[in-house]
Amino acid sequence: MYDIIIIGAGVSGAACAWALSRFQGKILVLDKEDDLCCGTSKANSAIIHAGYDPEPGTLMAKYNAPGNKMAGEICEELDVPFKRCGSFVLAFSEEEMETVKKLYERGVANGVPDQKILTGEEVRKMEPNVNENCVGALFAPSAGIVNPWEFALAMGEQAVENGVELKLCWEVASIRKENENFVITGKNGEVIEAKFVVNAAGVYSDTVANMIGDESFSINSSRGQYYLLDKSQGELFGHVMFQCPGPLGKGVLVAPTVHGNLIVGPDANPGCEKDDVSTDRNGLANVVATSKKTTNAVNFRECIRNFAGLRSEPSTHD
Repeated sequence: MYDIIIIGAGVSGAACAWALSRFQGKILVLDKEDDLCCGTSKANSAIIHAGYDPEPGTLMAKYNAPGNKMAGEICEELDVPFKRCGSFVLAFSEEEMETVKKLYERGVANGVPDQKILTGEEVRKMEPNVNENCVGALFAPSAGIVNPWEFALAMGEQAVENGVELKLCWEVASIRKENENFVITGKNGEVIEAKFVVNAAGVYSDTVANMIGDESFSINSSRGQYYLLDKSQGELFGHVMFQCPGPLGKGVLVAPTVHGNLIVGPDANPGCEKDDVSTDRNGLANVVATSKKTTNAVNFRECIRNFAGLRSEPSTHD
């Protein structure tokens, strides 16, 4: 019998466990994989976003900017590599400059600090490898980069040291309410109970919610493919370089990593299977081609790894 069971040991589940471990209570974290952070949390763009992108009034808008500040504080406390390098949203036409202005206004509404709208000349002074046809950008100095796996792992380890229990290779088969408690049965046949359950199951969070009768949302997954480049390319850019967002997201980014590499990606493959982290030649070629809108300076022959990650796309659009 537990006070709280957290389903999912990615960054959200690890953060919940870390925060709750500061209080008295019997807490358990479950994950179907054999380690923490085996899903979206280990395969993403490694960015702590500033908060200008979410639509004001959404939960994402409410939590992004304060979460950005908290992430830096947590990384400092737990000695996790983190750099508040700032991000650009680049415009290559006057039409895209209108998008930049809208993002700036969203950022103001969402509480993003110290934003600026820059001219193309000002952008190239800060980032000389941006293409010459850049006409301007939104600059948000509060954006940061992190090692997402180390970030989640540090919170998970601290939670365990503080007394939180962790069960790996433990997949939930069913959940039912019995009196005031939740009864969770695993696919291994084990039965455990809790007063409260936190659903942090990522792309499978709708599956977990459905087990208890909550059908208020569904999750589609979108696969994104990346290039991770050698440290020989790591000094090309000092900031996160976004393109103007479109129907499929923020486009292909070019960004430094906290360990001195360069990351380029992702493409967008919505509607994929929830365990599909494959890469393919056409998708990776699209990443290269799309990145050239931002810069022609990247030498993709210096690639040391390609990988793909999954992003949750909720039916709530939040």
